[in-house]
Amino acid sequence: MRIKLFILHLIILYAGCGYYSVSGSLPAHIKTAAVPLFLNETTEAGMVEEVTDEVEKAIIANGNMKIVGEFQADAVVNGSIIDVIEEADVYSKDEVAGQFKIRIIARVAFFDRVKNRAIWEEESLEGWAQYDASESSGSEESVSREEGINKAIEMLAKEIIDRTVTGW
Repeated sequence: MRIKLFILHLIILYAGCGYYSVSGSLPAHIKTAAVPLFLNETTEAGMVEEVTDEVEKAIIANGNMKIVGEFQADAVVNGSIIDVIEEADVYSKDEVAGQFKIRIIARVAFFDRVKNRAIWEEESLEGWAQYDASESSGSEESVSREEGINKAIEMLAKEIIDRTVTGW
């Protein structure tokens, strides 16, 4: 019975990932990647450089590809930050926001330059984090808005590299 359930789970998993490669790994011919500067479709300034740098760092840390210039690359990660959403996430008993959630949403594509085709595209990839409403809360664990943005960018970069090297 357990084997049947396991096989059923695998079938459902692969069916859900049909838009992406089901091979579970980066194509063998892709050894290098480029990450051109992300575009910014929001009013949030200065974020594209941070997102681009963080994606490059994630690729380097992963070790499956080397970063090179766009015209020498086997593959290219193209992206646009399409939205930055901030919303109250935790309230006090007096209904005062104590913590906010910041969500950075990007449109991203991983393009195989060797075979001239997109390996994956995502219209709404997201990284998020929480930060404290008042930076003067005095707690050592309190997170400023800037730290929240940095954590959200790190999560977004991790999502991009996970999709890129695993194909999910």
